[in-house]
Amino acid sequence: MLWISVFGFGIIAVFVVWIINYFCTFRRAPISLILAVFAACYIAFSIILLVPIDLATTTSDYQPLLYLPRKATYALWRIIYWLSFALTWVILPMTQAFLESGHKDRRKRLREALRSNARYQLVQLSLALIAMVYFILYSGFYFTSLKAMAIALSHSYSLILSIIFLGIGLVSIPRTLYNRSSADKRLQVLEEHAPTLKDHQTESRMQYSDVSSEVRALEPVMDGPYELWIMELISDAQDVVAAPPINRMQVTEEYLSNLTSRLRKCRHLFDRYEYEWNLLILQAADLLDIIASRQTHSLKFRFRRSKLSPSLAYFYYVWIKPLLFKFYALATAAFSVLVVVSELLEGTEFSILGFLSSLLDGFQQELMSFSIVAYMCLASYSCLAKVRIFNIFNLAPRHTDTRSAIFYATQICRMTIPLAYSYVSMVPPHVQSSVFEEFLQPSIDLTPLGKYFVKWLPRFILIPVIVSFFSLYSRLQQKLGFLDSFGEDEEIVGSRAEGRDLISYELNARRIRAESRQVQ
Repeated sequence: MLWISVFGFGIIAVFVVWIINYFCTFRRAPISLILAVFAACYIAFSIILLVPIDLATTTSDYQPLLYLPRKATYALWRIIYWLSFALTWVILPMTQAFLESGHKDRRKRLREALRSNARYQLVQLSLALIAMVYFILYSGFYFTSLKAMAIALSHSYSLILSIIFLGIGLVSIPRTLYNRSSADKRLQVLEEHAPTLKDHQTESRMQYSDVSSEVRALEPVMDGPYELWIMELISDAQDVVAAPPINRMQVTEEYLSNLTSRLRKCRHLFDRYEYEWNLLILQAADLLDIIASRQTHSLKFRFRRSKLSPSLAYFYYVWIKPLLFKFYALATAAFSVLVVVSELLEGTEFSILGFLSSLLDGFQQELMSFSIVAYMCLASYSCLAKVRIFNIFNLAPRHTDTRSAIFYATQICRMTIPLAYSYVSMVPPHVQSSVFEEFLQPSIDLTPLGKYFVKWLPRFILIPVIVSFFSLYSRLQQKLGFLDSFGEDEEIVGSRAEGRDLISYELNARRIRAESRQVQ
């Protein structure tokens, strides 16, 4: 039914709004950031419904429960593709440069964003020229050829990205769920991560203090033409000792713009590491309380209240919750095997998804497609969210900065079409092609390079799966010395004894502060 489909897309919109508010917080984020990130994330999650609707509508002998007219589905695929293309290559980079500019004048911020995006596009154009020569020599100089080139190049790059993150995520999700079933294992991970996180917190505090000191040094020259600007900077800075006075001639618009940008970045970094450190301490305290309850058979958390009685809390957190996580780990492992095997055996009679698809029809097929596509999106997007690239980009609840929010929104938007293509290509070919294949396939198959590259690349998913399963990635990080700044949170290994001491010291300090407040 059409209204059920519309309602489903509305539910996805509500979910995306919740996700954005969870990471960015609406009341603190600029409206331009919210709108751009919402558009990118909504596109990324919309395929969870659109792909099942497209396939079921095409293959079913009767109208399935979730239904869209073929023309409407074709229009949606075109909108999703070209809007994602515009978002990832123009709109999101422009928005990031505009919001990160320290200028107060909107025209100057826009000019700086245009200049920054022009440099970015020039690099992309230089690389595209090589591909353009190949396309022109093979298919001639036509507008359709140029459009196909844009589709094929963008799709190939995004497909590589999605295969890597999907392969790692298919291993990471079951492993993470299984590890969460053990309080001892989770505590070990926190203890190993604590020294690195504490170092980052200390370093970010020092950087924020240094920039704040430079801002405080502007107080003697606050009576000039930039008085309001300097007052805003001082209100955002820490209350620290000012640096040596700054010459009034140094205070220019460019200097204040640069200082504003540096202060904003340092404050975001400091807030992020403060939040992560506090979260680590609270999680460690809960795990220590759970481990200690094995002796007393009674659980009472020191920093939060449980709705359960101490005896029921002990039974739930020590016995029931670990079993639930093991069940979830087993279920997601089965989903992961299903996806990997179907990718490897794509187009053959041994494809598991192909076999299941031939048995199901209508809403049953939609439900199966919904489950698999949702899991593929979850694996890819969650893996991407865990990756920290030299501590520049990071998703932190309520403390995600502009650069990180736009970076992750851009990447998941880029993976939208490849993930949809990966699933559609795993199910067997039908008498009538899906609308998605009708729209995308002709452009991809225009040249042998695009046709065979896209056809065989998904089978290389086995490489990231093996790398992740045997933890080869983290071992390579350790050898190259990137361990502290690049990788998944649970892959980071530090000194466990040092981490245990840091956590113990912090917990004792908080206990003493709480007792002193009670005495007062």
